[in-house]
Amino acid sequence: MEIKIKTRYISKEFFTNFIFAIAITIFIFSLDALFQVIEVLVSGTFYPVVVSCIFLLALFSSFLYIIPLSFFYATSALFSRLAVDREILIFSSSGINPYRLTGVLFIFALIGSLFLFFFNFFILPEMSYKKREMIHRLQFKNPLSLLREKNTTTDIPGVTIYIGKISHSYKIKNISITYKDMGKTHFLKAERGSAGYNSETNEMIFNLQNGFLIIYDSLQTISRLDFTNYRFVLPLPDSFGAKHQVKPKVYEMRLAELLANNGIKEKIEIHKRMVFSVIPIVFILIAASIGIKLKQESKLLHIGIGGGIAMLFLQLIILGEILTYKTGLPVFIWTPVFLFLVAWGFLR
Repeated sequence: MEIKIKTRYISKEFFTNFIFAIAITIFIFSLDALFQVIEVLVSGTFYPVVVSCIFLLALFSSFLYIIPLSFFYATSALFSRLAVDREILIFSSSGINPYRLTGVLFIFALIGSLFLFFFNFFILPEMSYKKREMIHRLQFKNPLSLLREKNTTTDIPGVTIYIGKISHSYKIKNISITYKDMGKTHFLKAERGSAGYNSETNEMIFNLQNGFLIIYDSLQTISRLDFTNYRFVLPLPDSFGAKHQVKPKVYEMRLAELLANNGIKEKIEIHKRMVFSVIPIVFILIAASIGIKLKQESKLLHIGIGGGIAMLFLQLIILGEILTYKTGLPVFIWTPVFLFLVAWGFLR
């Protein structure tokens, strides 16, 4: 009966901290997701539904970090409070090893790891690919969004565009365009005009006024044409077209694709997804030891320590990647897990 009461008590305390940590980390990562869509908003290419979807996909993708961080905070805060209230001492006096209290938490962490395994291998790649595809289509649905006031645009291969002033309706002033055509360099300058995009022909169209066109050829011959009105049509590469298919990157590949390619990058990705799946288990062990020794109830302190531990974990994964590329052995991706378990052994 005492064990049931203890288990219920520990579970209640843990879930209270866990829910608080989930709320805080979701808020923090929602700011990061917001920053990811700010560039789209600033560019003027605003489609509320699409932008909202990008924001949600970016936020849900962060569950890769939100869940492990929440496990760390909930565990460290729980054991730190137990230590401050001398309940750890009471359990020890009753013959209960304090680390036995992690038994019920281990079950929760195992459930979290199973969820992350499914999430990392089957949900996260789809969300990452969908987010990048939506950003691509949102950006190139209207390539005019590439034009920025008082900025030089070089996103279109072989073309440089500078616009001194641009309005929301794409009325433009002080335009300079440099491009190559048939081996000749063209420099186009105009006082004002307007810009448009024809999605059917995938062309950017400039209707310019009061300017000149200078053409340089390989023989250093210069031709100049002054104009009052000039229509400049700029064909765009196929990658700017609405039908262009975005190719998935390694971190966006499904498990079947990773296994089929079986290159070193694909092997690293598979092991990284597995490592990120077991983080909750590793974190509750480390967090329990840190919480007992810390004996502090400050929420900000535990959140800060959790963030620092997470950053260290990520740096060790990068180290593991470097070692894997040098040796060809994906086992080095597990470096942070091994080192954290060793550290837990010393902290006990």
